Amino acid sequence: MATYVEGRGLATEAEPLGLLSEGAAGIAAIVLAVIALAGISAPTLAAIVTIVIGVGLMVQAFNSAAESSRVMPAGMAASVPPAEIGGEVMVDCLTGVTGIVLGVLALVGINAPHLVPAALIVFGGALLLGGTIKMRPKSAPLANTAAGQVQIVTSQGSGAAGGMEVMVGIAAIVLGILSLIFMSSWVLVLVGFIAVGAALLMVSATFSGAVTRLFTATA
Repeated sequence: MATYVEGRGLATEAEPLGLLSEGAAGIAAIVLAVIALAGISAPTLAAIVTIVIGVGLMVQAFNSAAESSRVMPAGMAASVPPAEIGGEVMVDCLTGVTGIVLGVLALVGINAPHLVPAALIVFGGALLLGGTIKMRPKSAPLANTAAGQVQIVTSQGSGAAGGMEVMVGIAAIVLGILSLIFMSSWVLVLVGFIAVGAALLMVSATFSGAVTRLFTATA
């Protein structure tokens, strides 16, 4: 007889990469974008923000992979095909590499007014896909255990976090397209970077765990 087990976990441990988390990259992106909005070397800071967000997405990919291995019960990780748990990781990793490359090219002066908005559109697409993946339960095929056949169905994150990523992703795509149309101003692309940075901060396990502990302590 097959047994179906559904697990829903909240990671309360420290981030696998410690302070080098997507939350830290989100904070740095927000700060740099705000400084650029003040009129201080906007093209250069926008390129740097692109690199920072790219690094943050790569770190998020590594953290997502580590979180998947923690949530999965011991002895079951080997039975899960990579396609089931690697979709979000692959999206974040490829998007991060793309953002870093586009940011470096823009930083050295290669067509920054086109490359930076294009990177924002790529980031928006990654958030859109990542939020959609987060809202879909992850399941593993039947595995033989001592108790019989067991199928593990896990859900990481929350529907609210996934929906927030989807909304920010759509906004970033729209702002990136408008930035390509109105290339005379960096305001739109910088506002989009602030939104993406806020999304990275909100979905980071470090930030979520800190907020959870704060409300638990004050309750």
